[in-house]
Amino acid sequence: MGSSFSAVFYIYFAQNSLIFTDDFVIVARVMKMIFDKISNASLYYDSHKDLKLVADFVAKFNESNMEDGTYEIDGKRVFATIQSFRSKQQTPDMMFEAHRDYIDVQYIAKGMEKIRYANLDDVQLVEEHYSKGKDIAFYEGDAKMDFALTAGTFLLLEPADAHLPGLSVEKDCFVRKIVFKIHV
Repeated sequence: MGSSFSAVFYIYFAQNSLIFTDDFVIVARVMKMIFDKISNASLYYDSHKDLKLVADFVAKFNESNMEDGTYEIDGKRVFATIQSFRSKQQTPDMMFEAHRDYIDVQYIAKGMEKIRYANLDDVQLVEEHYSKGKDIAFYEGDAKMDFALTAGTFLLLEPADAHLPGLSVEKDCFVRKIVFKIHV
């Protein structure tokens, strides 16, 4: 009964929450961020050619019982980390993270996960690990938007997109996800 429908919105409002249902799909573009169903990944191949590698890996993942761990897709240029965890409520000590060298593509295979978003210009650096050879820094600040990811959806985050993953949407639940890293 549900219809296949995609809508594009340019979002300028703070403290918004987005969620997918079977009947309606919202594609959110904030800066270059993409929030959509993985079945629509081909819509973005022109601007993000490596999303084809992501979609192919998700198809392989869905056909087999891959264990948690890190998998090379195109060497260190594109790789995936499969994770299983229990989502949790946000606590005051949780911080946003951001990366310099990699785009994150966060794909939910099972469960629901809230990912909070803030632009790097709107948060304060607390700790950086770039000088230690890692591609991560941690920030404090207020979220500008919340994304509620459900099974089959993905969120593409550019290096300017600070994010706080692993949170509960409504209540804590088991989450199985794949975090793809695409070198910029």
